[in-house]
Amino acid sequence: MNRFEGKCILIVGGYSGIGQSAARRLAEEGASLVLVGRQEDKLRLAIAALPGSGHKIVVADCAVQEQLQPLVQIGRQRGGFDGMVVCSGFHAMRPISVLNRESIDQAFEANVATALLATGAFAKAANKAGGGVVWFSSVAAMRGTASFAAYSAAKGAIISAARVAAVELAPRHIRVNVIVAGVIQTAMSEGWMSRLNDEQRAAVAKQHLLGLGQPEDVAGVVAFLLSDDARWMTGSILTVDGGLSAQ
Repeated sequence: MNRFEGKCILIVGGYSGIGQSAARRLAEEGASLVLVGRQEDKLRLAIAALPGSGHKIVVADCAVQEQLQPLVQIGRQRGGFDGMVVCSGFHAMRPISVLNRESIDQAFEANVATALLATGAFAKAANKAGGGVVWFSSVAAMRGTASFAAYSAAKGAIISAARVAAVELAPRHIRVNVIVAGVIQTAMSEGWMSRLNDEQRAAVAKQHLLGLGQPEDVAGVVAFLLSDDARWMTGSILTVDGGLSAQ
């Protein structure tokens, strides 16, 4: 099924974890992709592994507005982007008693500023018929977890900002939806999970009724939200967490 044949999709953070899996899924369904990230070598490896053709990379930090102009140019050259996925993020465990301004700024820059600024660039270069945007939040935004204050606050802000974006961009037929994810086994989650002992890691896994997630478990939901099957959805918050928040 080639739901995205002839479509151009922008993916921020498309060279690892969920972003890489989503890129593969969308390319398999016919999309041409523009992968954006800060590490050129990883972007080139990711794009070389994708099926299909017409893919492109852009080396940029989407939290830096001045670096986003090439995305606008590419989108316009290709007749407008049809969708975007923002998969970048930053996570660090730090108790409130030792939380500093730098770690708070990092959490909001990587998660909130990136989503907002990238979406602003997307809106300038979106297909006139509109398109879909997918942001990522976390169950951490809705659950109190020790040492997650900055990360949880940033992911909560993603949910709030997405509702505003959905209202503001609806006249342009640009839909903005959020996936609230549980623990997905990626390099980022392993970064903080590695600080837990075996008992704590087992407890985290047990909290997920269906076990810890894989990037592929989320990629299909991303494809759905970008497809015409979700054309009447905007401002929606979809929880994809293996049952974590059901308890």
